[in-house]
Amino acid sequence: MRPNFYHVVFSPIWWIAIAALATLPLWLPSYYLHIATLALIYAGLAAAWNIVGGLTGQISLAHSIFVGMGAVFASALLLQLGINLWVAAGIAAVLSGAMGAAIAWIDHRFRLGHLSFALITLAFAEMAELVVLGWDFLGGASGQSLPRDEGRFLLFQFGGSHGYFWLVMALATLALVVNLAIINAPLGYFLRAIRDNENAAQALGVGLLRNKMIAMAISAVLTSMIGTAYARYSTFIDPHLFASPVLTIEIVLFATIGGLGTAFGPIVGAILLVPLGEILRGQLGGVLPGLHYFIYGTIVVVVILALPQGIGPAIARMVRGFRGAKPVAKAAAPSAKTAAEAQGG
Repeated sequence: MRPNFYHVVFSPIWWIAIAALATLPLWLPSYYLHIATLALIYAGLAAAWNIVGGLTGQISLAHSIFVGMGAVFASALLLQLGINLWVAAGIAAVLSGAMGAAIAWIDHRFRLGHLSFALITLAFAEMAELVVLGWDFLGGASGQSLPRDEGRFLLFQFGGSHGYFWLVMALATLALVVNLAIINAPLGYFLRAIRDNENAAQALGVGLLRNKMIAMAISAVLTSMIGTAYARYSTFIDPHLFASPVLTIEIVLFATIGGLGTAFGPIVGAILLVPLGEILRGQLGGVLPGLHYFIYGTIVVVVILALPQGIGPAIARMVRGFRGAKPVAKAAAPSAKTAAEAQGG
């Protein structure tokens, strides 16, 4: 593990930011607390997807499957079989990890290109949505309603909006720390080497299958865990939300706008765009139908054109410029030599 990981995690700024964020439920109005909770949910999902899409370069559109496993399948285990939701969430996370590893194996076995991989994962996601809509065990098209929250922690109940905010904050922080750990560990070098040039990475001895499977499994498990928390927070599990590939498109958008392949970029993208979309809808949704979507889309296009590497890297450059520090080498693009050194241990 590179010292940079410990430098970030043990930085006072890090802990001050977390402490300040944790105080939001104590003074923020309920409407804005709901927006902040949604922002953290999508921040965690975007950070989890970044492990595959940003670091490994595999544009997976199948992550709605993993969200659905954590939300729809785990809830069905509770409602249909009476399994404790903590246990159901664990089962869903394990199955999601196995499914993610299987998808990575298919990618490696058939040597899929980036476009083929994206299309195949999209097809998997579409098939999964059809399964959810047509299977009564999973609630079908009518969805599922979870029992009322009575604040019983042992039943995966967190006692209202305050508790769920802290839950999703912890999960988003976990996803961020996992990103930081991977980026600063040999696994991060291997994944970035695979992303930049698979053949060169393989020639250097990087295990393509093993590292792709590890990345997809980690990403899927994190996504499933956040999916369960999202479902419990929402109470009603709408299959058109939790099992829809559109959800993955949103996650990819947040990660891309924030900065692919960086630890903080996907978090920044979600924290900026989710509140923006919700506030525009709340303020302009009743003025002219579709106006908030038009403004939101225009802002997204402008940001992509002005900051092609994302908002996160742009902020990092501004901070370095403010401090007068010299530019550092791009962490997301290790040299082949570095990957070889990491492979050597």
